Amino acid sequence: MENMGKIKIVVLHLLPGVMINLGYLMALKIEALNSLPRSILLGISGSICAVIFELGYLLYITKKETGSYNIFRILGYKKVLSLKANLGYTFVLIMTVGALMKLIGPFSEKVFEQVFFFISTEYNFVQDMSLFSKNLIIWATVVSFLNFTLLVPIIEELYFRGYLLPRMKWMGSFGVIVHTLLFAVYHFWSPWLILARFIALTPLFYIVYKKKSILLGIFVHCLANFMTVIELLIIIMNS
Repeated sequence: MENMGKIKIVVLHLLPGVMINLGYLMALKIEALNSLPRSILLGISGSICAVIFELGYLLYITKKETGSYNIFRILGYKKVLSLKANLGYTFVLIMTVGALMKLIGPFSEKVFEQVFFFISTEYNFVQDMSLFSKNLIIWATVVSFLNFTLLVPIIEELYFRGYLLPRMKWMGSFGVIVHTLLFAVYHFWSPWLILARFIALTPLFYIVYKKKSILLGIFVHCLANFMTVIELLIIIMNS
């Protein structure tokens, strides 16, 4: 598996994030969509970019290098852990990522208020969903489940941990740090969470790197995002 140059590493990490953010900004400018929860707009933009750019790039490279469209032929970290190991690591990592994000939450809010104060609150995709109608909350739940829990995290894991991270092996363990930082910055639509994501996700990506298992990354990523679906379902049941 070929190592990847520094410039290419940065571009391939950040370019899809730029595209998602541009799509999100364009959606916010469409007056007919103003009544929708912003999480729906971000979810649609993220899904389109994940399919077109991230999955599209994997298919393009696979065809170019192998002559087929079987992307698993170019992916690294395909080791299959035992069920016991998967369940154990998934539980510990979910708890770790969740606890770190919760712990750093107040700091992230301060960063938003004091560093990114110039960003309009209309840009922030995190909203009080209880203020929306039950129908819109249901739609937000569907989008969150299909996009943020299934489609996007699976494609992201294949693209970032399956394709990009293995090609940074020339950096050694330091490559995990660089990769995690770039992945945190990739979320351009929430720059105030860069530090929180970097700190919270480093343990996950390091374990994926050490265990050579993108399947573990997929499990944790999907389950972590599923927490949002649970929160929305609670709001629906209480409305």
